[in-house]
Amino acid sequence: MEQESGLAELLTKGASDLGIIVNDRNILEFLTYLHELLSWNKKINLTAITQEREVVVKHFLDSLACSKALDQLPSASFLDVGSGAGFPGLALKIVYPDLDLVLLEPSLKKTAFLRHMVGTLHLQRAIVISRRVEDLARDQAYHERFSYIATRALEPGQLLPFVLPLLKANGRLILCRAKSVGQQVSPHGLRLKQEIAYRLPYGYGDRVLSVFVPESAIGDSSVPRGTVTAR
Repeated sequence: MEQESGLAELLTKGASDLGIIVNDRNILEFLTYLHELLSWNKKINLTAITQEREVVVKHFLDSLACSKALDQLPSASFLDVGSGAGFPGLALKIVYPDLDLVLLEPSLKKTAFLRHMVGTLHLQRAIVISRRVEDLARDQAYHERFSYIATRALEPGQLLPFVLPLLKANGRLILCRAKSVGQQVSPHGLRLKQEIAYRLPYGYGDRVLSVFVPESAIGDSSVPRGTVTAR
């Protein structure tokens, strides 16, 4: 492994470039996360990215950038759909420990890893559910539960049909993407309100957060519909 001090500096400076502050405890937890991720990845397929520097930037920092679309921290309810190895939800939970987090992942092998990480990092108010989003959307117990729903794994068409029952009235759906979602999607009672463009640190490329809200919440004029914000 690279020197831990080098990885810590990579995390600290990269987060700062995104406008996010990480403390010493966060750094230690991310280093633990990195070690466990790469160790488990030798046995089960968690990520195709195996270089430490790329994991830090493309997984950890890119996940933290999702906070640009969050305005109800620290204790908002957050659903990470298709969480995989925990991105963006688990990375956000490290920096925002009061986040009420649900990691939704249908793969039993990946949910085993997620539960291992929740236990290893001693995280509170973080649960792992091994189900598909369409199943969760039919469960009354989760209706209007979440302030935020986010995904890095699913395409809009795989998620948009199932989101509305799960969102609170003023909730947001956040699609973490490499490019703008455009207008070629069926919103299913949602509307694209904002797209937040940003650049990953260290020259790793451009990204965008496509933020959808329930049509009933469009009256909130805090951000004009269709705004593209570079941050």
